[in-house]
Amino acid sequence: MAKEKVIVGLTGNLGSGKSTLAEFLKEFGADVINADSIGHEVLRRVRDQIVERFGDDILDEKGQINRKALAFKAFKDRESVEALNSIVKPHIINLIDDLVKKSKAKVVVVDGALIFEYHMEDYFDYIVYVYTPEGMSIERFMKRTGYPRDMAERILSYQIPASSKKERSDFIIENTGTIEDLKEKAKELWEKLRNDP
Repeated sequence: MAKEKVIVGLTGNLGSGKSTLAEFLKEFGADVINADSIGHEVLRRVRDQIVERFGDDILDEKGQINRKALAFKAFKDRESVEALNSIVKPHIINLIDDLVKKSKAKVVVVDGALIFEYHMEDYFDYIVYVYTPEGMSIERFMKRTGYPRDMAERILSYQIPASSKKERSDFIIENTGTIEDLKEKAKELWEKLRNDP
């Protein structure tokens, strides 16, 4: 009997291009759930807990959490990273699960940088890891976010190393070429996922 849906975890370290790959999969017909967008919603829901732990200087002029200010505080040491994750992780996982269950698509892709860090790998039928060499991924991340190099390197240092993620993934997409190259790899991946028995 064919599976009702194929649930795919799409991950990669910062600046790997995983969200671009997710957009291509969406274009081909996948339902894409963006964990980063869910993270925005969760920060609104747990605002008071975050402020209690990290201080009110992480708030903007409207009283909302300034993600950049929070990042500078949260990524200063491992204890702070773990404190942030302990607050947001259960909410993020629950919202992802709700959206996956509601999806009517044959292929549901969860685009999330912290799938391994959140120990979610068993939730998925397949894990796709987008790999980009560290130097290239840091440059891309800095360009996209405006974070300085030391901050990008600090965030990366709290993620599980690429070598470990590669070993634990079902598909590895190397993203070192052009956007057209990545789209071609996305198409090949899509054919495998949508034809999964």
